[in-house]
This record gives sequence, structure tokens and C-alpha cells, in this order.
Amino acid sequence: MSSLLTNTAAMTALTTLKLTNQDLEKSSNRVSTGMKVAVAADNAAYWSIATTIRADNGSLNAVKDSIGLGLATVNSAVNGLEQVKNTFLDLKNKLTAAVSPSVDRNKIQSEITARMTDLQTSATSASLNGEAWLAVDSGAGNYSKDRKIVASFTRVQGQISIGTVTVDVDQTKLYDAKGATGASAGTVGASAAAGSLVTNRDTAQTNWNNAQATFAASDKGSSAVAARDTAAASYNTAMTTFQNGVNAANKAAAAGVDGKGGILDKNWAVSGADENGLNKAYLLSVATIDISGIQNADLSKLRAYVNMADKVLTAITDVATKLGAVQSQIQSQSNYVDTLIKNNEKSIGILVDADMEDESTKLKALQVQQQLGIQSLTIANTSTQQILSLFRS
Repeated sequence: MSSLLTNTAAMTALTTLKLTNQDLEKSSNRVSTGMKVAVAADNAAYWSIATTIRADNGSLNAVKDSIGLGLATVNSAVNGLEQVKNTFLDLKNKLTAAVSPSVDRNKIQSEITARMTDLQTSATSASLNGEAWLAVDSGAGNYSKDRKIVASFTRVQGQISIGTVTVDVDQTKLYDAKGATGASAGTVGASAAAGSLVTNRDTAQTNWNNAQATFAASDKGSSAVAARDTAAASYNTAMTTFQNGVNAANKAAAAGVDGKGGILDKNWAVSGADENGLNKAYLLSVATIDISGIQNADLSKLRAYVNMADKVLTAITDVATKLGAVQSQIQSQSNYVDTLIKNNEKSIGILVDADMEDESTKLKALQVQQQLGIQSLTIANTSTQQILSLFRS
């Protein structure tokens, strides 16, 4: 039955065309934007997840920038420490060379003074953005020994956590503006005891030499043998007393406690052997090395400087090990954060990116459906015109 009031075919064709146009608009938007979920209306669940991941990626990028700044700070300290180590090795070699009795220690002191200036310059300049780990002032009101570097960002069950790497600059500082504080070099008994110990030893040696000469010139009788044996016993007793005194004095000299401060400006409790083998205790600092007044008659202080240099070099090496470990850890975190960012971007793409091959095929199919829909609507609209022919005479 044909009706002038209700064109069912046209209504069906119009509905189909509207749906086709809507699908065509969606497909065109996906092709133009490259996204299948651009707004919440496209897919509320996926859009919400993708938005959260994008927010996390923004935080991870901020963390990556912070890690980069922290790594630059560590690199600055590592480079400065490497320069300090090389300079200090040169200084240590000069101290060792100064032990030779034929050198001019005043000239060597001039070179050492220059190296001391280089050490402080290298340590002070190894800073970035106000962060100095080799030269500090522990007496400043805002001083904090713990320096934190942002290293990670995680979200677990909706809870955000920011991870950090902590560097204790009290373990890396080479200079401290607050200065070295109290220390004890132990009992300086070695120096005080040296006179009597050496005198007794030398007297015993002289007596023994005289006894041997007297015995050689004697008739080798019983009285001569007894005198020789008495001298030998006195000599052995004196030498044992001397050695025990040396051991006790050397033990006392080694019992000192290092001072506080930076590695290069604090007092180190060290000892040095004099010409009689007796160790003398000293409190010495790299920042105040002075060998110009040391005489060949007593090189104990110079030898103590050499021993101090060994201790300082070990301490510098320990600092380099600590900073190297931190450097490696931060670099590893930087690489990991970069991987997380890329993984998140991939996850977002899986959720919201359009399949361009699929959308291209759909677009062409919808364009054909649209043309067919228009044609069907045209046919449906013209069908009522045919009814007029039934009323023609």
C-alpha cells in the first residue's frame, strides 16, 4: 500500500543514511587525528586509563630531568675528584723525593705549596647549581650532610612514591670551611724516651766493644772470660731494653686519633721513624704541609708526612669508590625511567591509537554506503511522485 502521509521507505533510507554519516564522521576523525579514543565519549574506560598514564609520564619526565641534574652534579664531583687525585699523587711524589738527604727542601716546598693551591681550587670548583660535595661549610646554619637526588617515580594501587638516592657529603668532603677540630696524636713518649734509650744502647755497645778488645789482648784467663761475659750480658740487656722501649714508644705513637673536617684540611694522626728507629707521633694536615725546616738529623716528621699521604690517598680512593657507585646507580635509574616512559607511550598507543589500515578500509566502505544511502533516499522520495500518474486522465 502506498501512502502520501507516511513514506516508510524514505524513513528507513534516512535512518540508514544518518547512521552511515555518523560512522563516516567517526572514521574521518580517527583518520585525521590518528586516535580511536580522543575524548571520554569514545571509550570512557580507555580514555580514563590513558589520561592517568599520560599524567604518570609527565611525572616521569620531570623525574628524568631531576635525575639528569643529579647525575650532572655527581659527574662534576667525580671529575673534580679525579683532578684532585692526580694532583695529590704529584704532591705525594714530591714528599717522597724530599726524604733524600741531598735535595733542596725549600724548593720542593715551593712546588708543594703550588700543588696545595691546585688541590683547593679543584675541590672548590667541582660544583653545579650551588651543589658542592668536595668543599663544604659544616658550620653554616642551613648545612645538611645528606644530599638527596630524585631517582624514581612509581604508582602502586593508586599511591604515588618518589624514590631518592642519598649522598652523605661528610664522607666525600675534601675541605670543610668549619676547619679541623680536636684530635690527639697519642703519647709522644717516643720522642721523650729517645734520649735515654739511645744513650743506654750506645753505652752498652761501647762497653761491649771495649770488653772484646780487652779480651783479645788478655791471656784469655778465667778473669778475662768473666769480664767479657759480664759485658755481653750487659749489652744484651741494654739491647733488649732498647727494643722494648722502641716497641712501646712506637705503639704509643700509632695510637693517635684523626681530627674532624675534610680529608685535605683535617689533622691526621701519623708517626714517622727517626734515625734511631723510634717513631714520633704527629698531627699533620695536607692543607698545612711545611717541610722547609726539616733537617737531615731528624727526618721523622718528613716520614710522617709520607705516611699521612698514604692515608689521605686511601681516603680519596674510598670517596671515588662511593661517588662511582652513586654515579652508576643514578645512570641506571635514568635508563630505567627512560624505558618506563617509552613503555607507557606504547601502552597509551595500544589503548587510544587508531588502526590506520583498518580505518582506511572502513572509510572507503562507509563512503560507498553513504552514496548508496543517498541514492536509496532519492528513490524512496521519488516513489510518491509516481502516484500522480494514477490520477492522470
